Amino acid sequence: MLKVVFDTVVFVRSLINPYSWWGKIIFQHSDHYRLFVSQLTLQEVFEVLQRPEITSLFHSLEGLDKRRMIEIITEAETVEISDVPAVSRDIKDDKFLATAKTAGAHYLVSADRDLLDLKEYEGVKVVTAEEFLQIFKEYKNTL
Repeated sequence: MLKVVFDTVVFVRSLINPYSWWGKIIFQHSDHYRLFVSQLTLQEVFEVLQRPEITSLFHSLEGLDKRRMIEIITEAETVEISDVPAVSRDIKDDKFLATAKTAGAHYLVSADRDLLDLKEYEGVKVVTAEEFLQIFKEYKNTL
């Protein structure tokens, strides 16, 4: 099974548009990959998801709402990260790289140029949601 870490933008954009690339990954395919988080990534995700300027953009659709998102996140496997080395141009993004490395993730899915420009870190490929969906489809076809 594919191991994956999502940055905060993936979660936020999936709630803003559940039919987007991000929404499809979160709401349609969450049973087909192993999602990993860390305490640092969870803190950021939950903090951002509670911002009024963000929540006002959410589209609540039957079964595709904030509660379902929280359920998916809390079912993720949590890893302990002890070291967050400075890698990205934006040091706030390094926690996602550290989480992916510690989890032995195959992919870090992001919409953030500071992460995407890295392309790969310690064996973890950094990809967009669209790229991940294509990889995911090819992976499913090999099973």
